[in-house]
Amino acid sequence: MPTTRDVWTVAPSPGWSQSGCEPNMILWWPLPYDAEVNVVELFSDHDGDSVAFVCDGVSQTYGQLTSRVEIARTEFALLAPAGSNIVIMGESSLLFIEALFAALSAGLPVVPLHPRYPRGEVERAVQLARPVLIVSTDDASYAMAQGLSIEHIRAEELFVESQGEPIAPLDLEPDHPALLMFTSGTAGSPRIAVLSHGNVAASIEQSRSSAPGLADNKHTILGVMPLTHVLGIVSVVAVAISVGATVVLTTKTDVNSVAATIKENQVTFLVAPPVFWFRLANSEVEPDMLSSITMTLSGAAPLSAAVAETLAERYGLRLRQGYGLTEASPGLTSAVGTDAPATSVGRPMPGVKLRLVDEHGDDALVGDIGEVWAQGPNVFAGYLGDPQATAAVIDPDGWLHTGDLAVVDENGFLYIVGRNKDQIIVSGFNVHPGEVEERLVEHHSVMAAAVVGKPDPEYGEIVIAYVVAARGMEPDADVLEAHCRTRLAGYKVPSRFEVVDQLPRGASGKIQRRVLRD
Repeated sequence: MPTTRDVWTVAPSPGWSQSGCEPNMILWWPLPYDAEVNVVELFSDHDGDSVAFVCDGVSQTYGQLTSRVEIARTEFALLAPAGSNIVIMGESSLLFIEALFAALSAGLPVVPLHPRYPRGEVERAVQLARPVLIVSTDDASYAMAQGLSIEHIRAEELFVESQGEPIAPLDLEPDHPALLMFTSGTAGSPRIAVLSHGNVAASIEQSRSSAPGLADNKHTILGVMPLTHVLGIVSVVAVAISVGATVVLTTKTDVNSVAATIKENQVTFLVAPPVFWFRLANSEVEPDMLSSITMTLSGAAPLSAAVAETLAERYGLRLRQGYGLTEASPGLTSAVGTDAPATSVGRPMPGVKLRLVDEHGDDALVGDIGEVWAQGPNVFAGYLGDPQATAAVIDPDGWLHTGDLAVVDENGFLYIVGRNKDQIIVSGFNVHPGEVEERLVEHHSVMAAAVVGKPDPEYGEIVIAYVVAARGMEPDADVLEAHCRTRLAGYKVPSRFEVVDQLPRGASGKIQRRVLRD
């Protein structure tokens, strides 16, 4: 067993270093990102006739993408000055992709929002981001934008040929904001995590470097998550187009539809959250539907060993996990291209420095549990307009405290084993109990509420609500569920409501959620 002075190393991986390490720290070579970023360079130099995207049977080449982005960028320059925050709202589509890269290359920080968010969620995001413009890529999004007192347009309006000179993509400083991700994050109630162009560029390079063969093979990639999730925007789309791959976009995430899309487009690389892999393992999809797949990645939440074994036996799929969080743009580790066990999230990506820290603030031993702390050029600078929340997750030495608990084995492979905070993760999406509790006590029948996560084989965790009835009232589960659905995203709505006489509280009066979890 390694001692307290041992450094975790794995040979013969060329990126590992033992110099300058602290005890029991995982360290990759440094990858500072201090160059200017031109986001269009991700795709503009590829063969113009190669297919960049396929969506609903329509193909778009890299040449067409470059031209469309130029038209929309020129229009954006007339609508908002560089540095102004905007919202792009919509389902995964070619319009969403075009508007996104046009805005980013015009220097406009983008808040990506999904039209299925309840209006209250969208209003909170708008309040935090203070955008000057909302761009809707579908009818549902346009309807949502009504009444928000923000200038809003349909994305199609960006593609009217301008009479003026085309605007060239901007070369932006690495700290210029790129993506403003609306998230419950590691700091509690919903906030805007600011991911800079340098953060995103570093994440792309890290993903490419940690996935052998990604750039060498002409992959067709499908990501089973919305483009409003950082995994979909950065880890799937941005990484894929940086290597000239073809990305298949879909809004249908049930296993049968995804399987049909895979077969139709001969998808070779499938990226999905554990909830999808669980459903696939319990489906009747025939193996020949997935025969084109040669690479997989599971992310956003831990993967079950039983699910991985079932998919390996039935479909010959060797699932590989990655680990990260929105605040890391998002990747920190990857098992792609390694011989890591199916339940491991692999090793740190290039440029990422990780520590496992125990409850005493000391570096944990190999095999012992510790909280994951991270540094790297992909780690965000903070939450928009919220220095207090930022200070709660990034310490004075620049370490991001993820709140995730992990162990590392003797081969340097990391395993996520839980969380040391109250945050719940449902199907890869963050849920903070405080937000759900606030919505519950808004109902006249509820005097107090506490929300916890409970393990679930399909979703990873589900939300359980404990409520104390207001005087003379009898809370009804169906009524409370309906109340929540009008105020919270679907994955935040409790799966079960339990009425209790009182909630467990400590001496200070704070709710003891761990008692409810146990």
